Amino acid sequence: MYILMVRLKVKEDRIEDFIQASIGDAKGSVMNEPGCRRFDIIQAADDPTSFAFCEVYNDEAAFEAHGTMPHFKVWQEAIGDMMDGEIGVSFCKPVYPRGDGNWDSHRSHIVEDDYFASSLHVIHSPKVVKEADVDAFIESVSRDGVGSTHEEQGCLRFDVYQNINDPTELYLYEVYVNPDAFEYHKGTPHIKQWVAEVKDMYDTSREGGGRVGRNVWPPDNWAWSSGKPTW
Repeated sequence: MYILMVRLKVKEDRIEDFIQASIGDAKGSVMNEPGCRRFDIIQAADDPTSFAFCEVYNDEAAFEAHGTMPHFKVWQEAIGDMMDGEIGVSFCKPVYPRGDGNWDSHRSHIVEDDYFASSLHVIHSPKVVKEADVDAFIESVSRDGVGSTHEEQGCLRFDVYQNINDPTELYLYEVYVNPDAFEYHKGTPHIKQWVAEVKDMYDTSREGGGRVGRNVWPPDNWAWSSGKPTW
């Protein structure tokens, strides 16, 4: 998989315009591009002007094809005056779970109804790790991922992605059924063990810039779960 983890901030008076434009691009990508498996849009709970995308493509060629699509060009033109600062993009590969995984977000026979929109709680969080500790960090966070997806009913997804161009940047992409499920997650034995193991592995000289909040798109009744991946 070839994964884009995107961070951006929009002007306060353009939030709704940005959401509508981005849903158009995301839906066009997943529904019309065979090589696009996911295009998730997240809005931060603590700052509604902050957004994140998680885009999953079969490979780099599929991503390059995405840039030629009409829906992408419409989005690119529409958001020209909406941005508040630079767009941050990390090009990543998955390091947990390993293997094929459950990447597709679209499900056949989806019921389109506002009732299913935006109740999930999503973590889109880059972690910058000391170069010497990268492998150990991946091993530790993978154990936490197994515990989360196997032992927590409220954890739908726990993915770890590594920046292809900067292996010290690792993204945690976690999906919970609601904020309470994430609070439950923070008290589990496996996360307490992970926190203790990695506390000295971070490169504190660099900022992460994560987003934690709701799923703007796709809706709740699309496929969010990665099942029970092993490692």
